Amino acid sequence: MHRNNMATKPTPKKSSQRNKKAETNKERSVVGSLFRNCVLAVSLLIIALFVTNITLSIFTRHGQNKDVPNFIGEHIEEAHLVAQKGRLEIVVNDSLYVPLYPGGVVLEQRPSAGKDKVKSGRKIYVTINASRQRSVEVPFVAGYSLRQAKSNLLTAGLEIDHLEYVEDLASNYVLSQNLHGVEITPDTTIMAPLGSKITLVVGGNRSERISVPDLTGMTLREVKSTLWDLGLNLGTVEFDAVLDMAGQNSAKVFIQSPEPEEEVRQGRKISVILSTEDKTISSPTEEEVVVKSEE
Repeated sequence: MHRNNMATKPTPKKSSQRNKKAETNKERSVVGSLFRNCVLAVSLLIIALFVTNITLSIFTRHGQNKDVPNFIGEHIEEAHLVAQKGRLEIVVNDSLYVPLYPGGVVLEQRPSAGKDKVKSGRKIYVTINASRQRSVEVPFVAGYSLRQAKSNLLTAGLEIDHLEYVEDLASNYVLSQNLHGVEITPDTTIMAPLGSKITLVVGGNRSERISVPDLTGMTLREVKSTLWDLGLNLGTVEFDAVLDMAGQNSAKVFIQSPEPEEEVRQGRKISVILSTEDKTISSPTEEEVVVKSEE
């Protein structure tokens, strides 16, 4: 009986083989589990990137850029209809009064037509022509420097008509101001239509000379500001073609008279010709100067 029991017991060698086999199966199970988890993680990452790309394409409207329509000259109601068809939004952010145009007409827009591309839903900011001009109080600027007086008038929505220089020790200081010949005093309250032009009487030295600035490439608004700061007046203004309001605002100087660096008196008028095209005036060659002198 004792011998039979001894015969049925497993040998140590067989037990060791079974343990090694169990450990090998366990290791394979762990490796397989790690591999499946890695595959699952990579798959989820790919799906997440795909969904993110689709979502961004929807919200950013990728590839849906379109030309900006030209709303200038259109009535604001018509502009709204055109904008709706193009899935755009018109926002009126300012108004001006230009007697040449009927009320409600779009004078300016941003972004510009034909130059910029936008996506659906983009806002187009426009300036429209007011039905009638609103009035503002004319600020009293006598006693201020010419630059400060100009700044105060522009802030109020007014402009300088022209500068009148008189001999005075208070050089480039405003001595008095008037609107249509009526002098404005500290006790005077005068309301004027927005954009009205005020004449300023400025002190100066009549013998002093000013070098004419180079106005080439400037817009009309920039020309006015530059000339007024130097104590000069704007003379005749011409355009090389018939331009609408937007064209006149964007046109730039390509001819001026007197020419740059010429010495002139305070208050001298500087005339300009503007164009929307990129035009440059070339200097005469030495041969042309010789021919001209011989003639």
